Amino acid sequence: MRVYLEAFGCAQNRGEGAEIGRELEARGHRLVADPATSDAAVLVTCGVIGPTETRMVARWHRLAVAAPRLIVTGCLVPLRTGLFAGPAEARTVFVPIREQARIPELLALSPPEDGPGSEPAAPPSTRLAEELVIAQGCTSGCSYCFSRLARGPLQSVPSEELVGRLHAAVERGAKEVRLTGLDTAAWGLDRGPSDRLPELVRRLAAGLGPAFLRVGMMSPQSLSPLVDRYAEALGAPGVYRFLHLPVQSGSDAVLERMHRGYPVAEFRRQVRRLRGRWPDLHLATDIIVGFPGETEEDLRATEELLAEVAPETVNVTRFSPRPGTPAARLRPLGTGLVKRRSRHLVEVRRRIARERLERWIGLRGRARVMEYGPGGSAVARLANYLPVVLSRRPPLGADLQVRIDGARTTYLLGTPEDSVPSGGSK
Repeated sequence: MRVYLEAFGCAQNRGEGAEIGRELEARGHRLVADPATSDAAVLVTCGVIGPTETRMVARWHRLAVAAPRLIVTGCLVPLRTGLFAGPAEARTVFVPIREQARIPELLALSPPEDGPGSEPAAPPSTRLAEELVIAQGCTSGCSYCFSRLARGPLQSVPSEELVGRLHAAVERGAKEVRLTGLDTAAWGLDRGPSDRLPELVRRLAAGLGPAFLRVGMMSPQSLSPLVDRYAEALGAPGVYRFLHLPVQSGSDAVLERMHRGYPVAEFRRQVRRLRGRWPDLHLATDIIVGFPGETEEDLRATEELLAEVAPETVNVTRFSPRPGTPAARLRPLGTGLVKRRSRHLVEVRRRIARERLERWIGLRGRARVMEYGPGGSAVARLANYLPVVLSRRPPLGADLQVRIDGARTTYLLGTPEDSVPSGGSK
């Protein structure tokens, strides 16, 4: 069958979408670039916040018109009774996340509709990175999180299977493999105390070959007992010195209402330990603004925390009540107030990130070209995953010595110095 595939949302969603696509092709289906030329479409949905949910429902309506048949999976499937209603529902098959392996078989059960005899193939990706989903679900009980309701309890993928998937990704030409999950530090909690994320990272790093490994989002609650072992694991060859550790708020009172399971002091401790071991660590964190009950004092505490730890990357999101979560029953703050606080923190984030990245100006380091950007530019990644925008396009996958010439709020500017030796680079 000719299949059109779209995946939205987080790295885990995108990774699952890519895996669905590979499995479809392995079963003899062909991915196409236009839903109007397809026999069926697959939509991997995201429901992390309300505006995203609205976009997903609109996309479902458009694909249901364009494609003869539609399969919808992802985090919004548990809400399909209230969201996906109308004439197109009869032509839509809803597949829960943990049953996505059935999708190729479901398509094989139906003969293709009559359609164009020639259609464009899906364009090859210009990116060299692949997501490797290491677990479903998580062990946390965050009061606002819809994703854990959609994905259920923690179910870690066995390390042997992950090693096989990593080798397959490298054989397909991946230069970067990204470990993803709702909470990567929780990996292995359901498999025994001796098999946890630091050991997994070391085992996967041993089979990377020419690729690099990036570990995705993790909760401070899960990282707490692993922080020293994980610091050592970041030193394994080919592992990016990158840490995505969402704190969500600088106020203990807000964290308690969020049911995050740690105080702000624990987040600080983990950052100190990891930066003490790796001074060039790239720290990314997330902030939720406008959580019910948040005060101006809570907001100042968050601002002070950001100024203190100075993350290179901060993702600021306005609180959005999600159905079925305890936080949805709390009294919300006014929309105007939340917007004002969000804009303020975004400005704080920009200032801190710019100051943090400007430390790199004048330094040299090895970087790998991972994608092409607009206007003849390219994006390369340093050993700590900081992006460096180059004004010309070396070959994708090339390892270069670069000089950092400038900084913006989310990336560095650099010039390739192919003739400069790599010794002494940061």
